[in-house]
Parts: sequence; C-alpha cells; structure tokens
Amino acid sequence: MAAIQDITREMVFSLLPPRAPESHKGNYGKVLAVCGCAQYRGAALLACLGALRAGAGLVTLAAPECVCAAAAPRMPEATYLCAESREALLAAAGQYTVCLAGCGRTADTATADEMRALLAAARGTFVLDAGGLSAIGTGVDALAPCAGRLVVTPHPGEMARLAGLSVAQVLQMPVDVARGFAGKTGAVTVLKGHRTLVATPDGRLYRNTTGNAGLARGGSGDLLAGMVAGLAAQGLSPEAAAVCGVWLHGAAADVCAARHSMQGMLPEDILPALCTVFLENGR
Repeated sequence: MAAIQDITREMVFSLLPPRAPESHKGNYGKVLAVCGCAQYRGAALLACLGALRAGAGLVTLAAPECVCAAAAPRMPEATYLCAESREALLAAAGQYTVCLAGCGRTADTATADEMRALLAAARGTFVLDAGGLSAIGTGVDALAPCAGRLVVTPHPGEMARLAGLSVAQVLQMPVDVARGFAGKTGAVTVLKGHRTLVATPDGRLYRNTTGNAGLARGGSGDLLAGMVAGLAAQGLSPEAAAVCGVWLHGAAADVCAARHSMQGMLPEDILPALCTVFLENGR
C-alpha cells in the first residue's frame, strides 16, 4: 500500500502549467456548473467564481431563474442557462470540458435523479459535491458512468452517507475510508477535514498541508469544488486537479487568515487571496 504523500508548493506548481502568451479562452476549457437552488443561491456563485479564479476559460451556470438573477450582477464573466428543460441541460452536459454539480442543491429525490442523469450524460471530467453527493447517498452505482474521470468532494458527514458508515467511523479511520471509496467507485476522493485527504482509485493518497480553521464556514466547500473544476478544465487530470485545488484553496485561506484573522475571514475573501498565491509563485 502506497505511503501518504504530503502536498507541497513545488508539487502543485509543477502540475499547473503556465498560461501561454498566445492562448485564448478556448485553451482553458469550459465548466458547466449545475448548482444552486432558492435556498442556497450563494453556493452557486461561490462555486462558479472558484472555477473562474482558478483559471477556467468559460463558466456556465445552469440553475433556476432566481439563482441566475442573483448571480449575474456579481459575476458578469459567466454565461447562464436559466430554468432550462432536463433535455436541454443533459445535451449541454456532453459539450463541456467539466461538469460541476451539487453545490447548493437540496438532497432530495429530484436532485438524485438529476445527478444520475448528468453523470450518464457528461463526457468530460465530473466534479460532484454537497447536495449532489448527499442525494445519491449509498446509491454509488450512479457514479459508474464517470469512473476514472470523477472527483467527489465530501465532508465527513457526506462521506459517511456514501460509505454507509457513521461519522465517528469516518473520523476514526479517514485514510481507510477515503482509499476504500476511491478504489470501489473509481472516483478521486477528496475527504475534507483539518488535513484534507485526496485518494485515487489506484491507491495513491495525498495529504494537504495548507489551510486553517477560518475555512470552517458555509461556502468554503463550494469554492473548493469550483476551483477543482476550473483546474480540470485546463487539462489537469482529476487527480492533479484535486491535489492542486486543495492546496491552493488552503494556501489562499492562509493568506486570508493573515489579512483578516481566522475569526473574521469569509469564503469570498479567498478569491482575491488566491490571486496573491498565484502572483507569489510566478503565475
């Protein structure tokens, strides 16, 4: 069994290619974000902004009209598919480099049905988070169509539901749970926590070395999922996108803590702080 490898700055920036001077938005991929509902409108915004700040060339938010209306004034860089039919949404899913789904969605039967349909329709990398994971629950057979090109980003509660365990069991043996779930499903598994783990289907395991307790707020996970999607859109493998995403997310949070304090920082503060991390590393 492979040893746990700590994620380092050098590792991340060796995986993240520089932007070529002659490039255009098409070189950096397209993310379709199926995120948000009336109750969690902000989650969709944070997820999409995370993808954009991570460097995706184009981000499209597919959401109810109320979510799009709330997001558009804050995010003119995105495009929008508002209240589209299921058929139109599934057709769109097959045309994007990455599908990001579940952020800000309620964990109900309708969401489960939608996630299953999207997983079957998507042709690129798929990043599944939050309500999308909770809605699927132990029905992880739904993940099979995207095995090998899927990233899941559960917190311990979501991981417990997916694996059919208690939260206490997940917290007691996070390495075994993450590694076992990745091997079973073919999904790169990002088990979030104090030291977030990234497990791959072939048994590799990475441990994040950045981040702080200021991330313990609603919205931090939506931002992370968006960043992973944005990195994958640029051509990084699911494994590399997850590894880079968790480190960059935590590094930006460390910048935020120094500027605003862990007590007062907000997830949206991570967005400009991410730019600082990129600048400090020549990007």
